[in-house]
Amino acid sequence: MRYVVMKKENFYYEIFYFILFLIVLSFGVYIRFDDQKVWKENEALFFYKGEPLYSEYDSFYFARYALDMREGLFKSGTIDNFRFFPDNSSQAKLSDKESFAPKYSLSGNFISYLFYKLSTITGLSVAWLTYYLIPLLSVTIAVVLYLYFHYLKMPFCGILGGLITVSSPMYLGRTGLMRLDHDVLNLTLPFLTAYFFLRFFRTQKDRARYFWIILSSLTLNFYYLWYAHANLNFVLVLTFLLAYLWDPLKAFIFKREVTYKFTRKDYFFLAILVLPQIWYLYIGPYHLYEQVKTLVFNIKSLTAAERLFKDFPNIFMSISELQKLSFWEVISAVTFNKILGVIGLISVFFMFIFHFRSLLFLFPFFVIGLLTFFSGARFAMYLSPFIGIGLGYLVYLLFEKLFLAIGFFKEEKKQKILIPFVGFLLFITTLYIQSEALRILSTPKILVPLVKDMEWIKEKTPKNAVVWSWWDYGYAFQLYARRATFHDGGSQGSPKTYMIARSFATSDPKEAWLITSFVANYGLTGLAKLLKEGHTAKEVMENIRNGLYQKPIKTPIYWVFTADLIDKFGWIHYFGTYDFDKKEGIFGKIFVPQCKFISTNLIQCPQLNNTILDLNEGLIRIANEYIPIKYLYYSDGKTIQSKKFFDQGIYTVEIVKTPNNQTGLFILESPSEATLFNEMFILRKYDPRFFELVYDDFPHMVVYKVKSE
Repeated sequence: MRYVVMKKENFYYEIFYFILFLIVLSFGVYIRFDDQKVWKENEALFFYKGEPLYSEYDSFYFARYALDMREGLFKSGTIDNFRFFPDNSSQAKLSDKESFAPKYSLSGNFISYLFYKLSTITGLSVAWLTYYLIPLLSVTIAVVLYLYFHYLKMPFCGILGGLITVSSPMYLGRTGLMRLDHDVLNLTLPFLTAYFFLRFFRTQKDRARYFWIILSSLTLNFYYLWYAHANLNFVLVLTFLLAYLWDPLKAFIFKREVTYKFTRKDYFFLAILVLPQIWYLYIGPYHLYEQVKTLVFNIKSLTAAERLFKDFPNIFMSISELQKLSFWEVISAVTFNKILGVIGLISVFFMFIFHFRSLLFLFPFFVIGLLTFFSGARFAMYLSPFIGIGLGYLVYLLFEKLFLAIGFFKEEKKQKILIPFVGFLLFITTLYIQSEALRILSTPKILVPLVKDMEWIKEKTPKNAVVWSWWDYGYAFQLYARRATFHDGGSQGSPKTYMIARSFATSDPKEAWLITSFVANYGLTGLAKLLKEGHTAKEVMENIRNGLYQKPIKTPIYWVFTADLIDKFGWIHYFGTYDFDKKEGIFGKIFVPQCKFISTNLIQCPQLNNTILDLNEGLIRIANEYIPIKYLYYSDGKTIQSKKFFDQGIYTVEIVKTPNNQTGLFILESPSEATLFNEMFILRKYDPRFFELVYDDFPHMVVYKVKSE
């Protein structure tokens, strides 16, 4: 009778844990779909031609690949003609071993293939599939964590691990509404593989072991197709081998005994796991070595191209997700309560101490998460599950370790009641704290007016036209304008980015044209040849300015300015004014405050501490301080009126009317006002010898055709 009663008790506990698990899933899906309210309120800006717009830069890349597949352009191993012009040809190479040309590859882009196929089967567009599926796929990590730790009889580790993960600011930001990206399964797939490994080693029956090892092998292959990081797959296989040899290794290390001999079944198991991975796994050790060297010891092995281009500025310093975070910034990227985050982090260390063998397959990803404290912010996503797992383990640490050691709650019956009760209180507390996730809003990276403008490029420019713009919208131009770009979010680290920045930051339109001509005709291949001949980067740029490499531009090239570049102008100007001797540039400053006229030629800016712009006297009044204005410009898009106030002024004020009759105010700190970026984009003032204004939808987009010669 006791056995039946206990079994009934266990059944109720299982229902209890399962309900908490369902709450985690529902919460994770809800905080993502909750954004739909804002999307529907802004339908005119967030939906184009009845389809939602993507909320992340890389989403344009994966959506474009799906479109290329539909149009028959995608052929694995062939050159991707939309990217990295003019180095997207078979001749664009540094050597026989190092090519500049980007190529289509199914590995790492499998998400595009899946969504393309699903679109074909369902009749739904890739955009609508993204809208509905990404929030659902993003919570699959909670399923895997629940299965893993429920099997280890520590369900609160899985429940709280899932809760923290699906709602952590970093993970939510990378798996939000309309974010078509790897990240949606980048935790699920390795953790699922780890779960299958665990089941394999905890199972005694051969048939079941074959089942788990086959699932492990299939998941590993899928993981590589999905993310194409052979080093991560290699580490998973390494943990499997370590688990296989755990007892023999212990015997050898501590007793100097060789106690294990492989049986025929062992060879079968290893063959099933490893042989299907051979096609990519062989490069894993080298990539792992390079990653450890770079991320842990900060020793980076430069490629031949990187060594050649080393004198050009490092563009990656401007990318936020690559920047190192402070300790508290890391914790804040994972949870909405710093104390909770620290407790979870400390607790998970104890868990690895007491249960290392059970967590062996997860350990490499815990290490990746810890890299957030030493490397880039992008690794915080990997730390999220472990903070939650640590919080869940706190319950078991207290009742099964600490309290037992001091003689409290030794009775099994009390533990059976108190562990679920305390765990539930911790769950409710964490759920309340993580409800702050509702404030994180996923919105499109590009709004409808800009998508329309990109379609103008598609309709009004030649098919072989190339877009000259900053890298952030490179993938978007490839998707919506269907035009090639010089650089994008996967190729921004080359000297091309510096040259584009220089063309925008210079005040000389001839220099800008010569730079455009050089990049269009020579590309990285030509630049590399010049550097190999012994020219320095500084000499090459001086020679470009002096017209030594001048050639007619045969390919139609269009300079494209977009509104987002105003916020990014600081870095654009920094790179564009980079001094090769001092190894630094000058940050550009363009302020776009919300202001209002309070009387004739008197403007008040509440956002700038109620700063007053006196356009009669040419003064900026901040509190009791007066700052002289150098120039005042007024532009209606057709004519420009100007007034000079003070030679010693460092600020220029520009009042600009848009085509739809709105007025914008820009305050520029010298020398930003003299740049072509300001003159050609904000003021629409240009030199017709080198450029032709062909489209003006300021501030959304302004397009110039570059003269051929």
